[in-house]
Amino acid sequence: MVLFGHHAKAILDIEVMGYELTPTTATEHAVALALLVLALSLMGYGAYAAFRDFFRWRGAKRPL
Repeated sequence: MVLFGHHAKAILDIEVMGYELTPTTATEHAVALALLVLALSLMGYGAYAAFRDFFRWRGAKRPL
């Protein structure tokens, strides 16, 4: 995982107004990991909610 993250720098080299956004210090890695976990958990909950609502809608008895 460590090797992948640092080799991915060539693929994910992102700069905003001249500031490179690849993490280099331990604090930057922790913040990046926290943001990644937050984003993945929100995406996972969104997918769960979409499936849940779809099956609720499909099972509802509504006249057309």
